[in-house]
Order: sequence, then structure tokens, then C-alpha cells
Amino acid sequence: MIDDDTLRAALDREWAWCGLPHPPEWVSLLGRGESYAAWHVATRGTDVVVRVVRRPTDELPRAMREEFTVLQLLPEGVGPQPVALDESGDRLGMPAMVVGLVPGEVLTDPGDWDEELLTRLARVIARLHDRAYTRCGPVGDPQRSAVSIVGAFEAGLGWWIEHQPEVVSDPEVLALLPGVRAYLVEREPWFEPVRRFALVHGDLVAANVLVEDGEPRLVDWEWAEIDDPARDLGYLGGRLASEGVQVRLDRPAVEHLVRAYLKAAPPDLAATETVESLLARRDAWEVCESLLSSLHDRRLLAEGRHEPGLTERRIAAATAGLRDVAPSAG
Repeated sequence: MIDDDTLRAALDREWAWCGLPHPPEWVSLLGRGESYAAWHVATRGTDVVVRVVRRPTDELPRAMREEFTVLQLLPEGVGPQPVALDESGDRLGMPAMVVGLVPGEVLTDPGDWDEELLTRLARVIARLHDRAYTRCGPVGDPQRSAVSIVGAFEAGLGWWIEHQPEVVSDPEVLALLPGVRAYLVEREPWFEPVRRFALVHGDLVAANVLVEDGEPRLVDWEWAEIDDPARDLGYLGGRLASEGVQVRLDRPAVEHLVRAYLKAAPPDLAATETVESLLARRDAWEVCESLLSSLHDRRLLAEGRHEPGLTERRIAAATAGLRDVAPSAG
């Protein structure tokens, strides 16, 4: 992990590489996530975000180059502009990428997400999904011809079983698994006809949506890939919203988001989808994500890296919500 003083010294040397016209006048930590720490670096008239890795690069969800490639594919106004990439660490002392600053704030209060903002977000997602793909998988090499929600869930759960088995072996988690699996198996037929894939954000929670003057834009693209378009409709929030990360949306709000998306969707996508098909799949993605994200919270709690009170509330809410959505669980 790079410290502030080391980063500032490196930026004084590498300001041109960062896309700045002269040495930075402003360096401020934006936040630290699991994979990256991000700094707002600026001179008058130029603002960038410098993202420095916090874990070995082979443990990142996506290779840095793959995420950088994704940013190069984004339609104008959807996310940050790619500026520079250094996977070696030679520039700043650690592998890093530089992207344009996306202004705005995170909104997780349900009252902020009225129909107008949901509609605007739906249009942004539809623009992201404009290009059609016939295969799904990693952006650089999509090979799969079909998407399976059961397969996605089992792959995610498999990672936890391999790397953090003690989290999955918690009796409360084990009690949830049969019901969640049954829920996803029941909805698998909705995924079988999907053959029109898109570049998806892959982690489109409310915390990754920045809103400025009513216009939403998306940040943190490390989970992006070619996948089912409905995936990007399932993570913003809903009945299983994770406090501080997602927004609790009632069913009419969820349905409004889906209808607005379908209205704005590219013609070839809209021709193969209905509100019912998109809702069925986004609901399944929401359940899948809720269970897997709760495992992350449980790990943070076990390792003492949690936010006291908040993490416990997230775990309790996910457990209760999944028991309600998948009644055979627990």
C-alpha cells in the first residue's frame, strides 16, 4: 500500500503521465476499497482520479488492462475517461491507473430516487448496452454462448468455499443456501433464451452511481464484462438492499426502472425482451448478489475489519430478506 507522502512525491515526477498540464496543486484521498485506493488529483482546470492497487494484481476481480479496455469502450457520459495505465508500478511505485474525475454524490436515500432519476439511470444503462454481443464472458475474450444464473451463483459460492470456507460453513449461511438455490433454479428458464448480450457494469449498486445536477454516471468498473443486460438492473437496490451500498426500492420503483430501461433500450434488445422477462432475471440477480455480498460482510466481521453496527445490520437484513424471498431457506 502506497502512503500519501510517497504518492505525492511520485505525482510531482509523473504529472504529465497522469494527464496534468503541470504538477498537481491538489491531492486528496477519495477512499479505499478492497482492490484500489483512489485519490483526486487536480490542477486548475484539470481533475483526474489516480487509482492505486491495494492487493496483488493477480487477485484483482479483473486484470487492470481489462478494466482499462472497458473504459475505452464506454459511450460518452456513461463513466470516466481512461487516461493512463501502468501495470508494472514503475510510474508511481505501485500499479496504477488514471481516469477522469466523475463529479457527483452517492444517493442511498430512497427519497432521492424518484421516477425522474430512475428514468435517467435507465437511459444511461440502455446506452451502455447499445452494442450487441453474441457471446458472453471477459471483455477481451467472450466465449460462452449462454448465461446461467445458477452457474453464476455456484461460481461465486465456489470461490468462497475455496478461499474462505469458514464463512460459508456458518450455520446461518448453510440454512440459507437451499432456498436461494431453489429460487434461482426456478428462474433459470428465463435465462435460457437470452442470446443478446451486452457490456455490463457488473456491480451497479447505488454506491457506484454518482449523481451531479440530476445526471447519473457510473464508476468503479472492475467487475465489468459481457453478460446478461438484466444484471445491471438488479444491483441498484430493491427489497434486499444493503444499507449504505444499495437503495431500498419498493416494487413500483423497481418496475419503473425496468419499464424505463425497456423503453430506452436498443431496438434489437427491446425486440427480444418484455417487462416480465427483465423483471424475472433482475430479481434473480438481486437474490444472487445479496447472498454473495453478505458473505463479504461476514468475512469483514470475522476479521475485525467491519464498520461496527452497520455491518451487523447488513448481515441481519440480508439474512431476513433472503428467508422471506426464498421461504424454504432457514
